[in-house]
Amino acid sequence: MFNYLTNYFMNFGILGEAKIAREHVVPAILNAGHKVTHVGRRNPGQAALPEIYGNAIETDYETLINEPSVDAIYNPLPNHLHVPYSIEALKANKHVLCEKPVALNLDELSQLENTAKDSKAFFYEAFMVRSHPQWHWLKNLDIGKYQSSHFIFSYPQQPLGNVRNLIKYGGGPLFDIGCYAILSGCMLFEGDPKVLSAVAVKSDEYEIEKQVDATLRWPNGETLSMTVSANAALCQAFTVLGSNGWAKLNVPVNPPEKTYAYWSNGGLEKGTKVEFPACNHYQLMVEEFVSRSESGHDSDFLFSRIVTKAINDIQKIAGLTV
Repeated sequence: MFNYLTNYFMNFGILGEAKIAREHVVPAILNAGHKVTHVGRRNPGQAALPEIYGNAIETDYETLINEPSVDAIYNPLPNHLHVPYSIEALKANKHVLCEKPVALNLDELSQLENTAKDSKAFFYEAFMVRSHPQWHWLKNLDIGKYQSSHFIFSYPQQPLGNVRNLIKYGGGPLFDIGCYAILSGCMLFEGDPKVLSAVAVKSDEYEIEKQVDATLRWPNGETLSMTVSANAALCQAFTVLGSNGWAKLNVPVNPPEKTYAYWSNGGLEKGTKVEFPACNHYQLMVEEFVSRSESGHDSDFLFSRIVTKAINDIQKIAGLTV
């Protein structure tokens, strides 16, 4: 179910030097058998590239996007640059693996969708959690009719200059990790959710919100309550309640190589522990991206639309800048 390996080889170009690229996605690309041939930088040549990039050629963003030997672009730039540079890459018929959240609003997303429709290339949002076996297991687990779910993701306050703290760059925990909370509902429930309530705790020191709590309801009655914070202890948890049982993912977004979950058909005991085979969901994501690109899949923006609209609705209800 989770083996997306193909005989197709890709040359990747990386836009920028984001931490997630250096520590997770570039190693995943290499371990999946592909090559990073180019790295786009704002100021090429000013500093040595990190060792993980090997002999990759430095260039600026535009030259990278138009480099004929590059098959695919990975875009981990700050959130406000996801759409413009992904559009340019698609126009150059480069497959695009773009970090979440893809867009800051639906107008941006529509521009990206329209470009993808006119391109010969494939676009994929880098929600690595979709590739992890624990979410496939949860989707197929029989605990009766889904009733409600509860998602928590928090991390400590970041330094003042961090892009996560700047509104103009699409910062704040709602965009940064709230997208995972909404995605969790999308992966389990059908249809488009409605935001029932949302409150935000604003920061006195930073431009962004410190915490957001929101409740969403899907068309068949399932609810998601979410808490995302950029000013609390590191924590991740996800619980879903069904008519005949419940399940809990121990680390829903950034699980270690070996992780586990609990589930029960009812009761107050700890439940049955399920251990998942060791895997790297970043590598699984890369393999799936390459497989879909190779097989000519159309770009699918369904979850991107749901997540973007829900985030914007939460912003409005909570009184945050839109």
